[in-house]
Amino acid sequence: MQGNCPLVFHAICFLVMSSVCHHLLAQQKYTSDPSIMKDPTGYKLRSGDRIRIIVKGESEATVDTALSNYGGVRPAYIDEVKLAGLNVDQASAEIARQYQIQLIYRRPSVSVLVTKYTQQMVFLSGSVNKKGPYVLPAEVEAMSIVEVIARSGGFTSIARKNKVFVTRTYYNKNGDATNTKTYEVDVEALSKGSLSSGSAKRFWIYPGDRIQVPERLL
Repeated sequence: MQGNCPLVFHAICFLVMSSVCHHLLAQQKYTSDPSIMKDPTGYKLRSGDRIRIIVKGESEATVDTALSNYGGVRPAYIDEVKLAGLNVDQASAEIARQYQIQLIYRRPSVSVLVTKYTQQMVFLSGSVNKKGPYVLPAEVEAMSIVEVIARSGGFTSIARKNKVFVTRTYYNKNGDATNTKTYEVDVEALSKGSLSSGSAKRFWIYPGDRIQVPERLL
C-alpha cells in the first residue's frame, strides 16, 4: 500500500490542477467573450445593490446597507451619499471625501465592497423554449441577442428566427421614461454570420429589454 501512495498523490494533484485549469479557462472565456459587454472602467453601482462600507481602523464605522431608489446610502456618522453610477473605487473616494468635509475623520481609508448585485433582467416571449425573465450575469452591461436566446433555452421549432422584435424603453437622468422603440432583428443571420458587409456583427440586449419571437408561417 505504501508503494501506491505516490501514485495516488499524483493522481489527486492531477485532478485538482485539471479542475483549476478548467475554471480558469472558463473564466477567461467569460471575460473575453465578444458576445458579452462589460464596462472597462468597472461595474457601476445601481439602486438595490447591497454594499459593505469599511473605514480602516474604525470597526464601529462598518456599515452593511443597500443603495436606495435614488442611488444613495448613509455611511456611519454622515449624511446620505449618492453612489449610483460610480464604481467601487470612486464610491470609496467619495465617502472618504464626505468624511473629511463633514469633519468626522481627517484622513480616512475607505473601502466599498459589493455584497449582492441587484438583478438585471430581460424578458422573452413567443416562440422560445423558456419564456419569462432571464437574469443577466452580475457585472454585465449588455449581451448579444444570440447569446441571450441560447442561454434561455433557444428557439422553438416553429420560431421565425429572421424576424425577432426587441422593445426598449429609454430613460432620462431622473429615471423617467422618455421614449420606447421596437427593433426588428435577424437573429438567424447574426448566429450564422451571414449578414451583408457593413452590417453590425451583433445586436446588444440591455437590462429591461423585451424580446418577442413570432412564429414562422408554416
